[in-house]
Amino acid sequence: MVPRALRLSAEPCSRDASSRLSCLSMPTSFTSGQRPPRYLTQDDIRRFFSVIDSPRDRALFALIYHHGLRVGEVGRLGRGDISLSRGRIVIRRLKGGRWSEQPIFAGTLVLLGEHLAHSPAGDPSTPLFPGRSGPLKKRWIQSLFQRYARRAQLPEYATCHSLRHSIATHLLDAGQTLQFIQEHLGHQNIRSTTIYARITDRHRAEVFRQLESSPWIVQVTPQPSEPPDSESAPAA
Repeated sequence: MVPRALRLSAEPCSRDASSRLSCLSMPTSFTSGQRPPRYLTQDDIRRFFSVIDSPRDRALFALIYHHGLRVGEVGRLGRGDISLSRGRIVIRRLKGGRWSEQPIFAGTLVLLGEHLAHSPAGDPSTPLFPGRSGPLKKRWIQSLFQRYARRAQLPEYATCHSLRHSIATHLLDAGQTLQFIQEHLGHQNIRSTTIYARITDRHRAEVFRQLESSPWIVQVTPQPSEPPDSESAPAA
């Protein structure tokens, strides 16, 4: 039977503070052997992209970050999966074989246009990011990430998969629901998504700030200090 807290957290969370409280009822500790996702902060991401000059690599890692792509899913992208005119991308997930069509951020669309303009022409099945033989290999993409990560002085734990963890956390910071993030990342089970709600508390802090002004919550504050009364003070 699914625990009550998990049933609550699996429901779409409203953006208004009063009903968002149900989203705070999820477990707040990790089970034995479970490691928190190693994500990057917004400042880390900005530093990472600031050291990338190559139009191809900027487009590559922008897609990985914005759409939460696994490295193996990059190789599944063909030219036919991108529509520059419509600003859409078709993503085929590795786990479960699910696919979805998602909008592309305007800046990333420009990067893709620059990348394709400098790439040899091909048919719709041509890899979006070609290597020497077929699409870029996973090992090469991971090596590229580490090269830029060192330049940007990212934390030592950072890997290419950290970009996927980062967009999930940043979407929560931006006020998106767990249901949206589940669909965006292609998770089959909402339990895989709730882990991100345990590592970001921006909205929890916002709710508590609002509760501080609620007349229904008794706030306990320090007693005002008063100078000692010399007449009532006990004799030394």
